[in-house]
Amino acid sequence: MLWLYDLPTSAMVTLFSVIFVGFTWLGAIFIRPFLRLLLRSQPGINDIVGYVLSSHCVFFGLLLGLLAVGTYQNMSDIEKVIVREAGLLRAFYRSIQSYPEPLRSETLPLIKEYVRYVIEDSWPLQRRGIIDGGGVPRMNAVQNKLFSFEPKTKAQEILHDKTVEQFNQMAEVRRQRIQSASSGISPIMWYVVGIGSLITVVMIWLFETRLAAQFILGGALAFFLGTVVSLIVAMDRPFNGDVSIGPDAYRAIYERMSD
Repeated sequence: MLWLYDLPTSAMVTLFSVIFVGFTWLGAIFIRPFLRLLLRSQPGINDIVGYVLSSHCVFFGLLLGLLAVGTYQNMSDIEKVIVREAGLLRAFYRSIQSYPEPLRSETLPLIKEYVRYVIEDSWPLQRRGIIDGGGVPRMNAVQNKLFSFEPKTKAQEILHDKTVEQFNQMAEVRRQRIQSASSGISPIMWYVVGIGSLITVVMIWLFETRLAAQFILGGALAFFLGTVVSLIVAMDRPFNGDVSIGPDAYRAIYERMSD
């Protein structure tokens, strides 16, 4: 459901809240009477439902809390990968500046073109969940130039070994970033969240209260539940939506490449 990430965060939260609250209120009007018919002869129904609901909320709340922390940690880890890739790109660019001609003037524009491609072409596609292969030929062009160099002095040999190591690290971190573009909570976990949310609402319907109390108490709980789920959804895809990681680190080094 990537279309959700085309919405502003406020609109996404509102959508989830309206769905959860609306479902709770409609169920209180149309479904709750049938549930009450099934349990009308059960004495102390509110105490029983309250005990079961509290037990359910412990496990379900723990699940939602772990998912929220997990999505936040995943986003934080991916942001660190991006910052590291940008730092390696900057260090690699500076190392190439120390190479003799003509390799220096031939390779520096290729590195700058790769960074431009990431910012202007690859990142917008990445935000839509599309992995474009345009970065591969650009990286290969840089690699071919780098590996064609033959050091003639000891200093050049040391510099070349260090630069090749930087390039290999940069390529590895780049792979991590690309693989993380499709990361997210597995569908089975979302299935469990959906079942848990449904059970919570059904438990609310089982309480013997007036309809107005059902609307107020059930609506408040459903609103908060919808907000928490929308928060998890917003952070689930690190490159999609308003709550996402942007190419700011790459823009910073791209501007410095003109120095």
